This record gives sequence, structure tokens and C-alpha cells, in this order.
Amino acid sequence: MVQSPVRIGIVERKENQTNGSIAHKESKPSLSISENHEHNVKVSPRENFCLYLSLTIGSLGAIFGDIGTSPLYVMHTIFAENPSPKREQCIGAVSLILWNLIIVVTIKYSGFILMADNRGEGGAFALCGLLTGENSRLRARAKHIISIISIFAASLLIGDGALTPAISVLSAVEGLATTSVELQKWVLPITILIIIGLFVVQIFGSGKIGLIFAPVMFAWFVVLCSIGIWRITFEPAILRAFNPWEAVSYLIREKRKGFLQLGGVFLSLTGVEALYADLGHFGRWPIRTSWLCVVLPSVMSNYLGQGALLMQHPEAISNPFYNAAPNWARWPLIILATIATVIASQAIITGVFSLLSQATALGFSPPLRVIHTSRKVIGQIYVPAINWMIMLITISITLYFRTSEHLAHAYGVTVCSDMLITTILYMCVIRYVWKRHWICSAFFGLFLFVDGFFLSANAVKFFEGGWVALVIAIFFFIIGFSWYYGQTLLRQYLHSYAQTTALFQLPTRLGFPNVTSAAIVEAKNEELERSKSLPLERQSTVTTDADNGRRTIPIINILPPSATLTNDERNESRSSSTSPTQENLFRTSLTGHVTFTVTPGLGIFLTTSSRHTPHVFERVLARVHALPEVSIFLKLEYARIPVVDISQRLKVQKYGSDQRYFYHITARYGYSEHKVHLLDILELSAKEYSIPVPESRNITFFIPAISIRVVRKGWRVLPSKLILCIYSFLKNSFPFGQRNIHLSPDHTVSVGMVVPL
Repeated sequence: MVQSPVRIGIVERKENQTNGSIAHKESKPSLSISENHEHNVKVSPRENFCLYLSLTIGSLGAIFGDIGTSPLYVMHTIFAENPSPKREQCIGAVSLILWNLIIVVTIKYSGFILMADNRGEGGAFALCGLLTGENSRLRARAKHIISIISIFAASLLIGDGALTPAISVLSAVEGLATTSVELQKWVLPITILIIIGLFVVQIFGSGKIGLIFAPVMFAWFVVLCSIGIWRITFEPAILRAFNPWEAVSYLIREKRKGFLQLGGVFLSLTGVEALYADLGHFGRWPIRTSWLCVVLPSVMSNYLGQGALLMQHPEAISNPFYNAAPNWARWPLIILATIATVIASQAIITGVFSLLSQATALGFSPPLRVIHTSRKVIGQIYVPAINWMIMLITISITLYFRTSEHLAHAYGVTVCSDMLITTILYMCVIRYVWKRHWICSAFFGLFLFVDGFFLSANAVKFFEGGWVALVIAIFFFIIGFSWYYGQTLLRQYLHSYAQTTALFQLPTRLGFPNVTSAAIVEAKNEELERSKSLPLERQSTVTTDADNGRRTIPIINILPPSATLTNDERNESRSSSTSPTQENLFRTSLTGHVTFTVTPGLGIFLTTSSRHTPHVFERVLARVHALPEVSIFLKLEYARIPVVDISQRLKVQKYGSDQRYFYHITARYGYSEHKVHLLDILELSAKEYSIPVPESRNITFFIPAISIRVVRKGWRVLPSKLILCIYSFLKNSFPFGQRNIHLSPDHTVSVGMVVPL
């Protein structure tokens, strides 16, 4: 039997459709980030000086507040057990701090690690994205190991994110006690109120917060530098601290005591990991400029000034920062320090937001709601759920430790571990992604000795409070690993047992005219050309419907009631089902394996694939044996620009013939478009592409609702069983996994699927 040709390809707008044929209009200019450089986080002074200057100023308030306020407590912590430090001890301790800042922050992070960005983003997940991407030479098993290590590294930084606001704000508010002992009882309540206010203002975004905080932080750094220079003039011998031998000789002289003091020296690096995690918020060059031109000179001057003070007045060790200032400046300095420490906590908070956003994109976290707070920089985001969670943890930690001196014992273990993992991952990036010689990777490995020394020095504080941050990190690691492990097993199960159909084979499978190979090739070429029109990012969640590695089975072996019919009865049923007067009767496909009835209305099946039917469609067909009169497969994509023009919102493909069409719609949205209304997509497709959308709103959205059933038994599989139980709970909380989608309950049907794992 000769079958009529099937029209398949991109559906164009009404004005381009003439005489029933599909007209291809001229391709539109490509909308790329290079043409919209204000949206690119890779900002340099040569490309956009105004944006570069704005981000440089903003980074002072949002990134470097943490490192900038460390002079409040570093010197006091180092000499906590030495109430009267000698001159040589002061010079040696300051030398350790200065060269710590030069080697770790300036050379390692600012010089090297900031170069490893993944599409503008930084942090452990950025390194993971590079190592598990297409350009990586690592094997599949190694990529899984890298993913797990990255989840742990990010969890360590989140643990640090709960400690940093507590220790920063407490250390500043405790300055009240230096003016009057009666004010000591107000330190804790004021600290709690400030922490609550800090997390409340996060909704405004790191860009606006940074610009608001930047003048205050600039004044803070000017004060730090001024106090330091003023004190240096009284004791210029402190400048010997620039000699690295002073640091080495100090460790040799002090031996075990000097080694343990490295834990206090490490506090001068507070917030260094946030510097890398916040890369997507401000960009590489603004961060480097702020550090080298403002932050580094200021903090180095202040540390030198405190050292000069202690050389003259060792009794000032009780609070060397406030004692270094003139007496008349005590109250103004307390107020400025309190404001600065509030700002200091911003760095780690914005870094945690970036990590959670990347975790969602890589499939290491449930799809939390992400709000983009800037139309200029894609990395400036706000994650409400994690914001309030960290706030509660920070308040609990503050109430538990009560003083910054006790909190200092808890700080350091998680950050040192995170720095060590970052160094190892960066070495792997050099070798397996950038494909440099192993000598380059080994040369960077010298930083492992520095990280190892600091980790060893901080490990002795584990039972004094370091366990708290580690417990927080393990909690978030269990959540991230459970989601990653469960999603991996779910994909394997769907790949082995769930069956899908290639879209171009769907008409044939359902008994409609076949597709010619020429039409298929033409459609694929058209799709390839039009896919270049927008810079698209990865899906926000790891999908169970991915194109790569999918097992396509064009025919599902369903045994409907009509399977027992004779050939004559089946032919009679087939002929009757194609009769225009009996549309709603059961129809049997040409192969006789699929029996369904055509129901009136429009059915939208949400999908994450461009070439295959979603699992939810197969479930409806298998269980209900019904096919909507008009079937649409809807896919959402997110572009790396703030707003997608309405003319480039949709890409529509049509499969089938005049007898029955199936539509695949790709709807594109910008990262700042927080609300996606699916009914608006249908109205636009009906207006621009003549897709038959019923006026009576006889529309049904079919979304998947996958339930996990843990079937493992026995004590040997107890760990994996517990992990899958956690994943089952998370999956039930986030059944679909798409972000920012608004569905009308009156038009939505959840199609269940129980997956035994």
C-alpha cells in the first residue's frame, strides 16, 4: 500500500505558511553572550570599564569583608596562651600571617585557581563540572569519584558558611565589653538580632548588597590601613616581618607551640574559599583588582600595626585590635567594626548560594528554587531555602558557643579540608582537562604541603569544637550524595526497563503514515541550525529522560484486550477506528501491539528530550489506552541571558501527516524569568504557529510522579538502603524536578510510576 508522505520539521509562523506547505523563514541573528557582553561575568577593564569598576567596588562589600575583618581576632587567638609575647615572637607571628596571605590568597587563589571557571562559575562544583565534562580525559568511574569528592568539598564550605557569620559578628560586638563590663550581657542578644537581619536582606541580591556595603567596607579598609601605618611609625622594626626567614625561624624556635599556633594564623584566611565560590557573582578581574589594590595592603598594614603595638605593650594582647586605635576612636571603631563584620558574613553566604545553584545543575542536589537578582551578571542569585536553613544553624551555633574565643576552636577544620580538596581537583584539571604536562600539575601540588600543615594544626582542635562544623558538613553531604546516588540508579533503571519511542517513529507505531528518511534528515538539519540561536545552559536538574545513552524501543509490547482477536476482527477494528465518524472508538496500530482511543482535547506531556517520547506519555498510553486529540511534547530550556525575546521564545516541530499531527515545543526562558506559565506558552503557540489549542481550555498537563520503593534487604546493604530511603523522601518532595513552573491544578494530572531500587 502506498502511504502518503509525512511532513516533519520546524513549524514557522502563520505569515510564512502558504498553500499548506511549510515555509522556512530566514534565520534570525544569533543571540549570544558575546553580543550581549554585559551579561558575561568574565569582565575585564578592556571590555567594559564601567561594569568592571562597578563589580570591583561591589566585591569589596560582598567578598572581602570576611578576610578584611579577620584582624579583629587573629593576633589575640595566636597568643591566647601567651599573655606577654616577646618582640621576636611578635615579628615571627606577623611574618607567618603576611606570607600566608601572599602565598595562599595572592598566588594560589588569585593567581591560579580563579582561572578555573566553569562558564563563569567558581567553587568545588566548577572544578567538578570541568573534570566530568566532555573535554575531560577521565574515565567514567573516575568521574563518579570526582563527583562524590566535590559534593563533600561543597558540604564543607556550607559548614563554614554557618560558622563564619557567628564568629565575625560576635568578635565585633564583643568590643562593647572593652568599654564597660555591664554591656557584656547584651553581646549575645545584639549578635542574634544582627545575624537575623543579615539573612533577611539576602533577598535583595549580592550585587545590590555589595554596592550598598562597598562604601562602608572601603572606609573600613582605610581605617585598617591608617591604624596600621600609625602604629608602625612607633616601632619600624616590625617591618622585618616581610622577611620570610622570620616566619621559618619562628616555627623552628617555638617547635610544637609554634605548630599549634598555625591554627590561629590560619584564621587570617577566613573567607578565602568564598573568594573562589563567589567568582560567578563578580568575575575574575574585579576580584583580583579589589584584593591587590585595596584589601591586601590594608590588612597587611593592620597586622604590622598590631605587631608593633605588642612589641611596645605586650599587655595589650587582651584585644590588640581595639587597643591599637586611639582612645577617642574606640566607640566609632566598635560601630564600624560591627557593621563591617555583618558585611563580612556576606561573602560566605553568596558563595553557598552559588554552590547550591551549581549542585542543582549538576544533579547533586534536589531542584531548589533559585532567584536571579541581577539582569547583568548571571551568577548573582538567591536561594531562599538554603538561606533560612543556614540562618537557623548559625543562630544555634552562636547560642551554643556564646563567645568568639570558643568559636575560634570550631573554625578551621572544614575550611582546611576544603582547601586541600580544591588543590587536588585543580591539579586534576591541569592534567586531564587543560592537558598540560604532569610537571605543571606537580608544581601546583607544592601547595599541598601548605594545606597539609594548616589541616594538621587545626585537627588538634577537633574535640574543642571543630566537630560542630564537620557534623554540619556531613549532614549536607548525606543529602547531596543520597540525591546523586538515587538519581544514578533511577537513570539506570529507566534505561533498562522503561521504554520510549523516537519521535519520528511515533506516527508509524500508532498506525499513522510512515516517515520518509529524507524528511527526517531535513528536520534534523533544521533543528541543528535553529539550536544555535540562543546560548543555552544545562537543564537545572538531572533528568531521567536524557537523550544520551537512551535505549529506544519503537514499540511497547502492551497486550490490550483486543490481542485475542482474530486477524479479520483486528482488520475490522482497524478500519473502523480510522473512520471519521467513529473517532472515539478504540484504534489498533498497524503492528497490532498498541490499542488506544482518541479522546477530545489537548494533552501536554512535559519532557526533557528533543528526540524521544517522555516516560509519562508511555505510561498514559500503556495504562489508560488513550491518546488526546492533539498531543504536545513540551520541553523547557534556560538561556544564559536575562530575558528571551518573545520572537525567539518557541521552537516547534511537527510530526505525522494531515491525518494526525504530534507537536514538540521547545520553550526558552532567560535566567531572570522566574515564573513560567505553561498556559501562556500554549496561547503563544496558537497565535504564532497555528497549533490547535481549544478555546474551551479543554487542556490537560501530564507530569511524572515517580515514587521510589526501597526493596533491598539484609544488614549488608543497610548503608545503601538508608541512602535510598533518604532519596525516596527527597524524590517525593520534588517529584518532577523542574524549577519555576506554575501549573494550574485544574489542568494537571500526575502520572505515577513506582520504581523499585
